[in-house]
Amino acid sequence: MSEYIAAYDFGTSGVKGLLADRSGHIEKVCEVPYPLLNPKPLYVEQSPKDYWDAVCKVTREITWDVDPSEVKGLSFSVQAINIIPVDKDGNVLYNAISWLDGRAIEEAEFINDAIGAPVVRSQDLQSRLLWIKKNLPDIYEKTEYFLDCDSFLQYKCTGIMAPPADFAGLLKYDPSIQEYIDITMSVAGIDTSKISPAVQACKVFGVLDEKGASDLGLIPGIPVFGGMIDVPAAAAGCGCLKEKDAHIYLGTSGWLSALLREPVELSEGAYLIPSIDPDLMIYGGCTNACCKMLNWAIDHFYSKEHEEMGSKVFDLINKEASGISAGSDGLYATPWLFGEQFPVCDPNARAMFFNINEKHSRAHFINAVMESICFSMKGQLELLKKDAGFTPEVLGADGGGSLSDHWMQMMADVLQIPVRIPENTRHSGALGAALAAAIGLGWCTFDDAGSLIHTEKEFLPRPEYKDLYESKYENYKMIYEMSKEMFSRLNAE
Repeated sequence: MSEYIAAYDFGTSGVKGLLADRSGHIEKVCEVPYPLLNPKPLYVEQSPKDYWDAVCKVTREITWDVDPSEVKGLSFSVQAINIIPVDKDGNVLYNAISWLDGRAIEEAEFINDAIGAPVVRSQDLQSRLLWIKKNLPDIYEKTEYFLDCDSFLQYKCTGIMAPPADFAGLLKYDPSIQEYIDITMSVAGIDTSKISPAVQACKVFGVLDEKGASDLGLIPGIPVFGGMIDVPAAAAGCGCLKEKDAHIYLGTSGWLSALLREPVELSEGAYLIPSIDPDLMIYGGCTNACCKMLNWAIDHFYSKEHEEMGSKVFDLINKEASGISAGSDGLYATPWLFGEQFPVCDPNARAMFFNINEKHSRAHFINAVMESICFSMKGQLELLKKDAGFTPEVLGADGGGSLSDHWMQMMADVLQIPVRIPENTRHSGALGAALAAAIGLGWCTFDDAGSLIHTEKEFLPRPEYKDLYESKYENYKMIYEMSKEMFSRLNAE
Protein backbone atom coordinates (compact mmCIF):
# COMPACT_ATOMS: atom_id res chain seq x y z
CA MET A 1 0.00 0.00 0.00
CA SER A 2 1.27 3.47 -0.90
CA GLU A 3 1.55 6.28 1.65
CA TYR A 4 0.99 9.96 0.88
CA ILE A 5 0.93 13.43 2.36
CA ALA A 6 -1.62 15.97 1.16
CA ALA A 7 0.02 19.40 1.29
CA TYR A 8 -1.26 22.84 0.36
CA ASP A 9 0.19 26.23 -0.49
CA PHE A 10 -2.33 29.02 0.15
CA GLY A 11 -1.10 32.02 -1.80
CA THR A 12 -2.62 35.43 -2.37
CA SER A 13 -4.58 34.45 -5.48
CA GLY A 14 -5.23 30.74 -5.01
CA VAL A 15 -4.25 27.41 -3.47
CA LYS A 16 -1.94 24.81 -4.94
CA GLY A 17 -2.39 21.32 -3.55
CA LEU A 18 -0.33 18.20 -4.09
CA LEU A 19 -0.09 14.57 -3.10
CA ALA A 20 3.50 13.49 -2.33
CA ASP A 21 4.85 10.04 -1.51
CA ARG A 22 7.58 9.05 0.98
CA SER A 23 10.38 9.80 -1.50
CA GLY A 24 9.14 13.34 -2.11
CA HIS A 25 7.76 12.45 -5.54
CA ILE A 26 4.72 14.54 -6.44
CA GLU A 27 1.94 12.18 -7.49
CA LYS A 28 -0.74 14.76 -8.33
CA VAL A 29 -1.26 18.52 -8.26
CA CYS A 30 -4.27 20.80 -8.47
CA GLU A 31 -4.75 24.56 -8.30
CA VAL A 32 -7.90 26.53 -7.46
CA PRO A 33 -8.09 30.36 -7.57
CA TYR A 34 -9.96 32.73 -5.24
CA PRO A 35 -10.43 36.51 -5.53
CA LEU A 36 -9.04 39.52 -3.74
CA LEU A 37 -11.66 41.99 -2.51
CA ASN A 38 -10.96 45.74 -2.49
CA PRO A 39 -13.96 47.47 -0.83
CA LYS A 40 -12.06 50.73 -0.22
CA PRO A 41 -8.66 52.25 -1.02
CA LEU A 42 -5.90 50.43 0.93
CA TYR A 43 -8.40 47.68 1.93
CA VAL A 44 -7.57 44.16 0.72
CA GLU A 45 -9.74 41.29 1.96
CA GLN A 46 -10.67 37.70 1.12
CA SER A 47 -13.51 35.38 2.04
CA PRO A 48 -12.53 32.60 4.48
CA LYS A 49 -15.27 30.49 2.91
CA ASP A 50 -13.35 30.71 -0.36
CA TYR A 51 -10.29 29.27 1.42
CA TRP A 52 -12.17 26.22 2.70
CA ASP A 53 -14.11 25.65 -0.52
CA ALA A 54 -10.78 25.72 -2.38
CA VAL A 55 -9.04 23.21 -0.10
CA CYS A 56 -12.04 20.86 -0.34
CA LYS A 57 -12.04 21.03 -4.13
CA VAL A 58 -8.27 20.54 -4.35
CA THR A 59 -8.29 17.60 -1.93
CA ARG A 60 -11.02 15.75 -3.77
CA GLU A 61 -9.19 16.32 -7.06
CA ILE A 62 -5.81 14.98 -5.91
CA THR A 63 -7.26 11.99 -4.00
CA TRP A 64 -10.18 10.91 -6.19
CA ASP A 65 -8.53 7.60 -7.18
CA VAL A 66 -6.53 7.07 -3.98
CA ASP A 67 -7.61 4.92 -1.03
CA PRO A 68 -8.28 7.53 1.70
CA SER A 69 -6.43 5.35 4.22
CA GLU A 70 -3.24 5.94 2.22
CA VAL A 71 -3.24 9.67 3.13
CA LYS A 72 -1.13 9.81 6.30
CA GLY A 73 -0.94 13.54 6.99
CA LEU A 74 -2.13 17.03 6.05
CA SER A 75 0.03 20.15 6.11
CA PHE A 76 -0.54 23.79 5.10
CA SER A 77 1.67 26.60 3.87
CA VAL A 78 -0.21 29.89 4.04
CA GLN A 79 0.01 33.62 3.38
CA ALA A 80 1.27 35.52 6.42
CA ILE A 81 -0.30 38.25 8.62
CA ASN A 82 -3.80 37.24 7.62
CA ILE A 83 -6.52 37.98 10.24
CA ILE A 84 -9.84 36.12 10.52
CA PRO A 85 -12.00 36.96 13.58
CA VAL A 86 -14.22 34.07 14.73
CA ASP A 87 -16.66 33.80 17.65
CA LYS A 88 -16.77 31.04 20.27
CA ASP A 89 -18.76 28.81 17.91
CA GLY A 90 -16.30 29.27 15.05
CA ASN A 91 -18.50 31.62 13.04
CA VAL A 92 -16.51 34.04 10.88
CA LEU A 93 -17.29 37.63 11.94
CA TYR A 94 -15.46 39.53 9.18
CA ASN A 95 -13.61 38.86 5.97
CA ALA A 96 -9.97 37.80 6.19
CA ILE A 97 -7.85 40.96 6.23
CA SER A 98 -5.10 40.19 3.73
CA TRP A 99 -1.41 40.73 4.30
CA LEU A 100 -1.65 43.24 1.43
CA ASP A 101 -4.08 45.43 3.38
CA GLY A 102 -2.77 48.89 4.30
CA ARG A 103 -5.68 50.43 6.23
CA ALA A 104 -4.00 50.55 9.67
CA ILE A 105 -1.61 53.45 8.99
CA GLU A 106 -2.90 55.64 11.83
CA GLU A 107 -2.83 52.72 14.26
CA ALA A 108 0.79 51.96 13.40
CA GLU A 109 1.68 55.62 13.92
CA PHE A 110 -0.08 55.57 17.32
CA ILE A 111 1.90 52.53 18.51
CA ASN A 112 5.19 53.90 17.21
CA ASP A 113 4.59 57.32 18.79
CA ALA A 114 3.77 55.69 22.12
CA ILE A 115 6.96 53.62 22.05
CA GLY A 116 9.09 56.35 20.52
CA ALA A 117 10.47 54.21 17.71
CA PRO A 118 9.26 52.91 14.29
CA VAL A 119 8.73 49.31 15.42
CA VAL A 120 5.47 48.35 13.64
CA ARG A 121 3.96 48.91 10.20
CA SER A 122 0.39 49.20 9.01
CA GLN A 123 0.62 45.59 7.80
CA ASP A 124 1.62 44.20 11.21
CA LEU A 125 -0.73 42.23 13.42
CA GLN A 126 -0.66 44.77 16.24
CA SER A 127 -1.73 47.67 14.00
CA ARG A 128 -4.53 45.72 12.38
CA LEU A 129 -5.93 44.41 15.64
CA LEU A 130 -5.97 47.96 16.98
CA TRP A 131 -7.81 49.05 13.81
CA ILE A 132 -10.46 46.38 14.43
CA LYS A 133 -10.75 47.38 18.10
CA LYS A 134 -11.25 51.06 17.16
CA ASN A 135 -13.42 50.71 14.07
CA LEU A 136 -15.29 47.43 14.64
CA PRO A 137 -15.67 47.31 18.44
CA ASP A 138 -18.61 44.89 18.40
CA ILE A 139 -16.65 42.42 16.30
CA TYR A 140 -13.61 42.84 18.53
CA GLU A 141 -15.67 42.02 21.63
CA LYS A 142 -17.41 39.02 20.05
CA THR A 143 -14.14 37.56 18.75
CA GLU A 144 -13.03 34.45 20.59
CA TYR A 145 -9.87 34.14 18.49
CA PHE A 146 -8.22 36.11 15.72
CA LEU A 147 -7.17 33.18 13.55
CA ASP A 148 -4.74 33.37 10.66
CA CYS A 149 -5.15 31.41 7.43
CA ASP A 150 -3.26 28.41 8.88
CA SER A 151 -5.16 28.20 12.17
CA PHE A 152 -8.48 28.75 10.37
CA LEU A 153 -7.78 25.79 8.08
CA GLN A 154 -6.60 23.70 11.03
CA TYR A 155 -9.84 24.55 12.86
CA LYS A 156 -11.92 23.55 9.85
CA CYS A 157 -10.03 20.24 9.71
CA THR A 158 -9.95 19.39 13.40
CA GLY A 159 -12.57 21.48 15.19
CA ILE A 160 -9.77 22.86 17.40
CA MET A 161 -9.49 26.67 17.45
CA ALA A 162 -6.35 26.77 19.57
CA PRO A 163 -4.10 24.14 21.14
CA PRO A 164 -3.77 24.02 24.95
CA ALA A 165 -1.29 26.48 26.44
CA ASP A 166 1.08 23.65 27.37
CA PHE A 167 0.95 22.01 23.94
CA ALA A 168 4.37 20.46 23.24
CA GLY A 169 4.61 21.87 19.73
CA LEU A 170 4.27 25.54 20.63
CA LEU A 171 6.77 27.80 18.92
CA LYS A 172 9.66 29.10 21.00
CA TYR A 173 10.38 32.70 20.01
CA ASP A 174 13.61 34.47 20.81
CA PRO A 175 13.04 36.38 24.10
CA SER A 176 13.85 39.75 22.51
CA ILE A 177 11.24 39.14 19.80
CA GLN A 178 8.66 38.02 22.36
CA GLU A 179 9.38 41.12 24.44
CA TYR A 180 8.78 43.30 21.37
CA ILE A 181 5.48 41.52 20.70
CA ASP A 182 4.37 41.89 24.33
CA ILE A 183 5.23 45.60 24.49
CA THR A 184 3.54 46.54 21.22
CA MET A 185 0.44 44.51 22.05
CA SER A 186 0.27 46.18 25.46
CA VAL A 187 0.57 49.67 23.96
CA ALA A 188 -2.20 48.81 21.49
CA GLY A 189 -4.37 47.51 24.32
CA ILE A 190 -4.89 44.15 22.62
CA ASP A 191 -6.23 41.20 24.60
CA THR A 192 -3.62 38.61 23.63
CA SER A 193 -5.84 35.76 24.87
CA LYS A 194 -7.80 36.33 21.64
CA ILE A 195 -4.77 35.31 19.53
CA SER A 196 -4.56 31.62 18.73
CA PRO A 197 -1.03 30.33 19.48
CA ALA A 198 0.96 28.83 16.63
CA VAL A 199 2.65 25.45 16.77
CA GLN A 200 5.83 24.09 15.26
CA ALA A 201 5.55 23.16 11.61
CA CYS A 202 6.49 19.52 12.15
CA LYS A 203 4.30 18.93 15.22
CA VAL A 204 0.76 17.52 15.10
CA PHE A 205 -1.88 20.22 15.69
CA GLY A 206 -4.76 17.73 15.86
CA VAL A 207 -6.43 15.02 13.82
CA LEU A 208 -9.05 15.26 11.11
CA ASP A 209 -12.51 15.16 12.70
CA GLU A 210 -15.73 13.75 11.23
CA LYS A 211 -16.85 17.08 9.73
CA GLY A 212 -13.45 17.89 8.24
CA ALA A 213 -13.08 14.39 6.83
CA SER A 214 -16.53 14.55 5.24
CA ASP A 215 -15.81 17.92 3.63
CA LEU A 216 -12.46 16.78 2.25
CA GLY A 217 -13.48 13.28 1.21
CA LEU A 218 -10.94 11.67 3.56
CA ILE A 219 -11.17 9.57 6.74
CA PRO A 220 -11.16 10.84 10.34
CA GLY A 221 -8.01 10.56 12.43
CA ILE A 222 -5.43 11.74 9.88
CA PRO A 223 -2.79 13.93 11.61
CA VAL A 224 -2.98 17.63 10.74
CA PHE A 225 0.43 19.24 11.22
CA GLY A 226 1.23 22.69 12.57
CA GLY A 227 2.00 24.09 9.16
CA MET A 228 3.73 27.40 8.51
CA ILE A 229 3.56 30.61 6.57
CA ASP A 230 4.77 30.71 2.99
CA VAL A 231 8.33 31.92 3.59
CA PRO A 232 9.71 28.89 5.52
CA ALA A 233 7.67 26.54 3.32
CA ALA A 234 9.12 28.00 0.11
CA ALA A 235 12.61 27.90 1.63
CA ALA A 236 12.28 24.23 2.55
CA GLY A 237 10.76 23.41 -0.84
CA CYS A 238 13.78 25.05 -2.43
CA GLY A 239 16.21 22.94 -0.39
CA CYS A 240 17.21 25.80 1.95
CA LEU A 241 17.35 24.02 5.29
CA LYS A 242 20.75 24.88 6.79
CA GLU A 243 22.28 27.99 8.37
CA LYS A 244 23.04 30.75 5.80
CA ASP A 245 21.09 28.97 3.06
CA ALA A 246 19.15 31.61 1.12
CA HIS A 247 16.46 31.74 -1.53
CA ILE A 248 14.26 34.11 -3.48
CA TYR A 249 10.58 33.48 -4.07
CA LEU A 250 8.74 34.82 -7.12
CA GLY A 251 5.02 34.32 -6.70
CA THR A 252 2.17 36.80 -6.40
CA SER A 253 4.43 38.43 -3.84
CA GLY A 254 8.20 38.00 -3.66
CA TRP A 255 11.02 37.95 -1.15
CA LEU A 256 14.60 37.08 -0.38
CA SER A 257 15.24 35.15 2.83
CA ALA A 258 18.11 33.48 4.66
CA LEU A 259 18.36 31.04 7.56
CA LEU A 260 20.06 32.30 10.73
CA ARG A 261 20.91 30.66 14.03
CA GLU A 262 21.01 33.83 16.13
CA PRO A 263 18.76 36.92 16.06
CA VAL A 264 20.05 40.15 14.52
CA GLU A 265 19.04 43.79 14.66
CA LEU A 266 16.54 44.40 11.89
CA SER A 267 16.21 47.13 9.29
CA GLU A 268 12.74 48.63 8.89
CA GLY A 269 10.42 46.19 7.14
CA ALA A 270 12.55 43.10 7.83
CA TYR A 271 11.36 40.20 9.95
CA LEU A 272 12.63 37.19 11.86
CA ILE A 273 10.24 34.25 11.85
CA PRO A 274 10.43 30.57 12.79
CA SER A 275 11.93 28.17 10.28
CA ILE A 276 10.74 24.66 9.58
CA ASP A 277 13.66 23.74 11.88
CA PRO A 278 12.98 25.12 15.40
CA ASP A 279 16.74 25.64 15.89
CA LEU A 280 16.90 28.12 12.99
CA MET A 281 15.03 31.31 12.13
CA ILE A 282 14.38 33.01 8.83
CA TYR A 283 15.45 36.57 8.06
CA GLY A 284 13.58 38.24 5.25
CA GLY A 285 11.29 40.91 3.90
CA CYS A 286 8.51 41.03 1.34
CA THR A 287 7.91 42.90 -1.89
CA ASN A 288 4.13 43.01 -2.12
CA ALA A 289 3.64 42.65 -5.87
CA CYS A 290 6.01 40.39 -7.76
CA CYS A 291 4.33 38.17 -10.37
CA LYS A 292 1.19 40.14 -9.53
CA MET A 293 2.90 43.16 -11.13
CA LEU A 294 4.09 41.08 -14.08
CA ASN A 295 0.60 39.68 -14.61
CA TRP A 296 -0.83 43.20 -14.48
CA ALA A 297 1.57 44.23 -17.25
CA ILE A 298 0.72 41.15 -19.33
CA ASP A 299 -3.01 41.81 -18.97
CA HIS A 300 -2.56 45.37 -20.21
CA PHE A 301 0.11 44.95 -22.91
CA TYR A 302 -0.78 41.43 -24.11
CA SER A 303 -4.49 41.23 -23.33
CA LYS A 304 -5.54 39.80 -26.69
CA GLU A 305 -2.73 37.24 -26.73
CA HIS A 306 -3.44 36.29 -23.11
CA GLU A 307 -7.09 35.68 -23.93
CA GLU A 308 -6.23 33.60 -26.99
CA MET A 309 -3.18 31.74 -25.69
CA GLY A 310 -3.87 31.32 -21.99
CA SER A 311 -0.76 30.32 -20.04
CA LYS A 312 1.23 29.96 -23.29
CA VAL A 313 1.38 33.76 -23.37
CA PHE A 314 4.33 33.45 -20.98
CA ASP A 315 6.34 31.75 -23.73
CA LEU A 316 5.60 34.73 -25.96
CA ILE A 317 6.56 37.40 -23.44
CA ASN A 318 9.77 35.60 -22.52
CA LYS A 319 10.70 35.38 -26.21
CA GLU A 320 9.96 39.08 -26.81
CA ALA A 321 11.58 40.25 -23.56
CA SER A 322 14.74 38.25 -24.27
CA GLY A 323 15.19 40.37 -27.40
CA ILE A 324 15.40 43.57 -25.33
CA SER A 325 18.82 44.88 -24.35
CA ALA A 326 19.86 44.64 -20.70
CA GLY A 327 18.68 47.82 -19.02
CA SER A 328 15.51 48.03 -21.17
CA ASP A 329 17.00 50.92 -23.18
CA GLY A 330 16.58 53.32 -20.27
CA LEU A 331 12.99 52.42 -19.33
CA TYR A 332 12.33 52.00 -15.60
CA ALA A 333 9.45 50.35 -13.77
CA THR A 334 8.50 50.14 -10.08
CA PRO A 335 6.47 47.13 -8.84
CA TRP A 336 4.52 48.75 -5.98
CA LEU A 337 0.91 48.01 -6.98
CA PHE A 338 -0.15 47.54 -3.35
CA GLY A 339 2.35 49.77 -1.58
CA GLU A 340 5.56 48.18 -0.38
CA GLN A 341 7.04 46.53 2.70
CA PHE A 342 10.70 45.82 1.96
CA PRO A 343 13.27 47.13 1.04
CA VAL A 344 11.04 50.20 0.58
CA CYS A 345 8.69 50.42 3.56
CA ASP A 346 5.79 52.58 2.38
CA PRO A 347 2.11 51.51 2.07
CA ASN A 348 1.45 54.56 -0.14
CA ALA A 349 4.08 53.75 -2.80
CA ARG A 350 2.64 52.81 -6.19
CA ALA A 351 3.78 51.20 -9.42
CA MET A 352 4.82 53.34 -12.36
CA PHE A 353 6.93 53.50 -15.51
CA PHE A 354 9.60 56.18 -15.85
CA ASN A 355 11.60 57.64 -18.75
CA ILE A 356 9.39 56.34 -21.58
CA ASN A 357 10.36 57.29 -25.13
CA GLU A 358 8.98 56.58 -28.58
CA LYS A 359 11.33 53.64 -29.18
CA HIS A 360 9.96 51.59 -26.28
CA SER A 361 7.77 48.62 -27.27
CA ARG A 362 5.51 46.52 -25.10
CA ALA A 363 8.40 44.08 -24.63
CA HIS A 364 10.43 46.91 -23.08
CA PHE A 365 7.69 47.40 -20.48
CA ILE A 366 7.65 43.70 -19.60
CA ASN A 367 11.44 43.60 -19.39
CA ALA A 368 11.49 46.71 -17.19
CA VAL A 369 8.99 45.09 -14.81
CA MET A 370 11.23 42.02 -14.55
CA GLU A 371 14.20 44.28 -13.84
CA SER A 372 12.26 46.12 -11.13
CA ILE A 373 11.67 42.87 -9.23
CA CYS A 374 15.37 42.03 -9.57
CA PHE A 375 16.20 45.45 -8.13
CA SER A 376 13.83 44.83 -5.24
CA MET A 377 15.68 41.60 -4.50
CA LYS A 378 19.01 43.44 -4.74
CA GLY A 379 17.76 45.91 -2.14
CA GLN A 380 16.79 43.02 0.12
CA LEU A 381 20.19 41.44 -0.42
CA GLU A 382 21.91 44.66 0.66
CA LEU A 383 19.85 44.80 3.84
CA LEU A 384 20.61 41.14 4.58
CA LYS A 385 24.32 41.96 4.42
CA LYS A 386 23.81 45.05 6.62
CA ASP A 387 21.73 43.24 9.24
CA ALA A 388 23.19 39.72 9.24
CA GLY A 389 26.71 40.44 7.99
CA PHE A 390 26.94 38.11 5.00
CA THR A 391 26.04 37.73 1.34
CA PRO A 392 24.94 34.26 0.18
CA GLU A 393 27.24 32.43 -2.19
CA VAL A 394 24.29 30.99 -4.11
CA LEU A 395 20.54 31.58 -4.15
CA GLY A 396 17.76 29.08 -4.65
CA ALA A 397 14.77 30.44 -6.54
CA ASP A 398 11.23 29.12 -6.66
CA GLY A 399 7.68 30.17 -7.42
CA GLY A 400 6.06 30.73 -10.80
CA GLY A 401 8.48 33.49 -11.84
CA SER A 402 11.42 31.10 -11.62
CA LEU A 403 10.04 29.24 -14.65
CA SER A 404 11.30 32.09 -16.87
CA ASP A 405 14.88 31.40 -17.99
CA HIS A 406 15.20 34.98 -19.25
CA TRP A 407 14.14 36.42 -15.88
CA MET A 408 16.36 34.09 -13.86
CA GLN A 409 19.42 34.91 -15.96
CA MET A 410 18.60 38.58 -15.43
CA MET A 411 18.31 37.92 -11.68
CA ALA A 412 21.77 36.31 -11.61
CA ASP A 413 23.20 39.24 -13.61
CA VAL A 414 21.63 41.91 -11.38
CA LEU A 415 22.57 40.19 -8.11
CA GLN A 416 25.88 38.80 -9.41
CA ILE A 417 25.14 35.55 -7.57
CA PRO A 418 24.40 32.10 -9.06
CA VAL A 419 20.68 31.26 -9.04
CA ARG A 420 19.54 27.63 -8.79
CA ILE A 421 16.06 26.41 -9.70
CA PRO A 422 14.72 23.22 -8.06
CA GLU A 423 12.56 20.61 -9.71
CA ASN A 424 8.85 21.30 -9.30
CA THR A 425 9.66 24.93 -8.56
CA ARG A 426 6.09 26.12 -9.03
CA HIS A 427 4.96 23.80 -6.23
CA SER A 428 7.83 24.36 -3.82
CA GLY A 429 5.61 25.96 -1.15
CA ALA A 430 3.34 22.93 -0.97
CA LEU A 431 6.38 20.64 -1.17
CA GLY A 432 7.91 22.49 1.82
CA ALA A 433 4.70 21.88 3.75
CA ALA A 434 4.90 18.21 2.76
CA LEU A 435 8.48 18.04 4.07
CA ALA A 436 7.30 19.33 7.45
CA ALA A 437 4.72 16.56 7.66
CA ALA A 438 7.26 13.98 6.45
CA ILE A 439 9.63 14.99 9.26
CA GLY A 440 6.76 14.87 11.74
CA LEU A 441 5.79 11.39 10.56
CA GLY A 442 9.39 10.21 10.88
CA TRP A 443 9.80 9.66 7.14
CA CYS A 444 12.94 11.84 7.14
CA THR A 445 14.94 14.18 9.41
CA PHE A 446 16.04 17.81 9.20
CA ASP A 447 19.49 16.57 8.14
CA ASP A 448 18.37 14.49 5.19
CA ALA A 449 15.20 16.34 4.09
CA GLY A 450 17.25 18.48 1.70
CA SER A 451 18.27 15.39 -0.26
CA LEU A 452 14.67 15.14 -1.49
CA ILE A 453 15.05 18.46 -3.35
CA HIS A 454 16.98 18.39 -6.64
CA THR A 455 18.33 21.27 -8.73
CA GLU A 456 16.94 21.42 -12.26
CA LYS A 457 18.73 24.53 -13.63
CA GLU A 458 21.49 26.93 -12.62
CA PHE A 459 22.08 30.46 -13.93
CA LEU A 460 25.54 31.96 -13.51
CA PRO A 461 26.08 35.74 -13.32
CA ARG A 462 27.69 37.37 -16.34
CA PRO A 463 30.34 39.88 -15.18
CA GLU A 464 29.92 42.05 -18.30
CA TYR A 465 26.49 43.19 -17.04
CA LYS A 466 27.59 44.14 -13.53
CA ASP A 467 28.34 47.83 -14.12
CA LEU A 468 25.25 48.43 -16.25
CA TYR A 469 22.91 47.01 -13.64
CA GLU A 470 24.72 48.70 -10.75
CA SER A 471 24.16 52.07 -12.43
CA LYS A 472 20.53 51.37 -13.23
CA TYR A 473 19.89 50.12 -9.69
CA GLU A 474 21.15 53.38 -8.19
CA ASN A 475 18.81 55.32 -10.47
CA TYR A 476 15.94 52.99 -9.54
CA LYS A 477 16.42 53.84 -5.86
CA MET A 478 16.40 57.55 -6.67
CA ILE A 479 13.00 57.25 -8.32
CA TYR A 480 11.43 56.35 -4.99
CA GLU A 481 13.22 59.13 -3.13
CA MET A 482 11.96 61.66 -5.67
CA SER A 483 8.40 60.30 -5.56
CA LYS A 484 7.67 59.35 -1.95
CA GLU A 485 6.20 62.73 -0.95
CA MET A 486 3.84 62.66 -3.92
CA PHE A 487 2.85 59.04 -3.12
CA SER A 488 1.86 60.19 0.35
CA ARG A 489 -0.20 63.08 -0.98
CA LEU A 490 -1.99 60.95 -3.56
CA ASN A 491 -2.67 57.77 -1.63
CA ALA A 492 -2.92 58.56 2.09
CA GLU A 493 -6.43 58.42 3.45
